[in-house]
Amino acid sequence: MRCLIVTQDASIIIGKGGSHVNEIREKSGARVMVSESIPGNPERILNVSGPLDAVSKAFGLIVRRINDEPFDKASVPGSRAVTIKFMIPNSRMGSVIGKGGAKIKEIQDASGARLNASEGMLPGSTERVLSVSGVADAIHIATYYIGNILIEANERMPSHNNSSYRPSSRRPPYTGSSYVPGYSNPYPGPGGPGPQGGPAGPLQTQQIYIPNDLVGCIIGKGGAKINEIRHLSGSNIKIMEPGATGTSVNGGPAPQGGEGERLVVITGQPPNIQMAVQLLYQRLEAEKQKQLRSSSN
Repeated sequence: MRCLIVTQDASIIIGKGGSHVNEIREKSGARVMVSESIPGNPERILNVSGPLDAVSKAFGLIVRRINDEPFDKASVPGSRAVTIKFMIPNSRMGSVIGKGGAKIKEIQDASGARLNASEGMLPGSTERVLSVSGVADAIHIATYYIGNILIEANERMPSHNNSSYRPSSRRPPYTGSSYVPGYSNPYPGPGGPGPQGGPAGPLQTQQIYIPNDLVGCIIGKGGAKINEIRHLSGSNIKIMEPGATGTSVNGGPAPQGGEGERLVVITGQPPNIQMAVQLLYQRLEAEKQKQLRSSSN
């Protein structure tokens, strides 16, 4: 699980010579990595990976470390609440929120933490922020619930097209404009930007998959919607025939689509590709919400 943290908290979590972060790793059994700080950007990425028990325990310990609280004592009424800003793929946020906010309410009731999902996506990505506020024990429990939902959602429908947010000193950042050590995107966008943060070079290609039953809403009447997205993003977007599979780009692995998914190939400069991906996902999300509303009426 990945979250955004301010540089000041990152320093506290790491500790002198990495002493604090090593202690969190040992006590939780999770892998804890903090991205390099980027000039002009007050935030860094905290990446915690491992079995769900270990990851949720690590987040409880991280809150205790920020608050300078003992690791082995339960949170008390006077404990200070901390906000953890998790980055959740937009395609998964619906599962975390639940119908009419039911899941978020369930997590809040079970953990005592407060949850708030951002409306918009982080720049140059398809991820949204889920803010979780509470004392250490509340964050520990809420993280476990959120992780469980994400695992279940991934088992139901593996995601191949998440574009991860990378902090940058520029606005808006491209995917991959800055190198984040110790973090590899589990769903890489094949053919994404090449040399990190290089000047606009040759055209690049990104391949994503969209559900077959939503292809119509992307194309629109007489191709109106897809043409609008092409025009707004300045990218070339090609919806392939059913059954077409992704191709290897720059020696990377070819992306695999799930059953009932259609390959979409986007070509352009990295920022234009990002814009196209974002517009496509917004369109898909709007259509999914529409279908949910009509099925619940």
